[in-house]
Amino acid sequence: MDNLEWNYYRVANLSFVGPRTLIRLMDKFETLDNILNADEIELMEFFNDEDKVADFIESVNSDNLKRDYDRLKAMGIRIIYQGHPDYPKKLECLYDAPICLYLRGKLPDPNQKSVAIIGARQASYYGLEMAKYFGRELAKKNVAVISGLAYGADAKGHVGALEVGGYTLGILGSGINLCYPKENYHIYSEMIIKGGVMSESGLDVKPHAGLFPLRNRLIAAMSDGILVTEAREKSGTLITVDQGLELGKDIFAIPGRNGDPLSLGCNRLIKSGAKLVTNVDDILEEWAPIDDSYEEISIHKDVKLSTIDKKVYHFLTLEPVFVDRIIEMTHLSVSDVLKALMRLEKRGLIVQSERNYFAVVL
Repeated sequence: MDNLEWNYYRVANLSFVGPRTLIRLMDKFETLDNILNADEIELMEFFNDEDKVADFIESVNSDNLKRDYDRLKAMGIRIIYQGHPDYPKKLECLYDAPICLYLRGKLPDPNQKSVAIIGARQASYYGLEMAKYFGRELAKKNVAVISGLAYGADAKGHVGALEVGGYTLGILGSGINLCYPKENYHIYSEMIIKGGVMSESGLDVKPHAGLFPLRNRLIAAMSDGILVTEAREKSGTLITVDQGLELGKDIFAIPGRNGDPLSLGCNRLIKSGAKLVTNVDDILEEWAPIDDSYEEISIHKDVKLSTIDKKVYHFLTLEPVFVDRIIEMTHLSVSDVLKALMRLEKRGLIVQSERNYFAVVL
């Protein structure tokens, strides 16, 4: 057993001990061993609360700590503590940097640029495709894609990077062994193998509202830039942006339609100084040239279309179009349009985002 790792794990899981309390404890007791072996009188001088002292002593001697530690090791989950060679330097700027991180897979290369892709959970089809597009195109340029494995933009950003064999890191607002939402478990599983999943919570910690702002500060800290795909005027997404601004991160936003509730947040960010982006080069030009070599995985598009299919495809965009409008624009028969849509959808070039509304797939 790595005694230093074990001691950090014990301290990180003690009652009433967070990063700021640990700093105070270290100031008083100087070493982890001294903290863990402090007697009741010494702890009372520190906490000045009998209940806290009792909980602290019970936590130190809990059999559950050793049981969960052994489970973590058996599951191949790494514990990366403050001072560990692999502890991300980008987190050292946080006044409340986690005592321990729990990791499945691997961390991004510390020399690799990284972009957090964030946006609305209840995103539009356009917003989802933009998140996937930028995830894919950034990964092609050897940029790490970071997000929170949540509904909407988060998941799509991860998927885009995975499609081309790029690196992506998911930061959880739950225990390291719990995927929330559970519908994204297939993404979580793939990221463990091809990228990484990280949390500052150990085993079996269920997601709750208080954990997500903590998760978001890690997303902001681990990134060099933050890309907002869609956001309402008052959105939790903008909290992550505020955290990024405090840490000096570059902020990017995709413009949206005037009056669209899901675009108000992005448009306001742009008015306030965020960089308007329409393609990946708008992001990369903010940084020095980076190594964009990688092994690409083909994802389609080099396909030949019949004249009718090409005509229908030409009039489709990322904004879903109603079938009657497609018929009107193409001047084709109802039968020809429906058959063309069926063929295009079967080939993965378009999607029926909702009943009788069709849009291209990037």
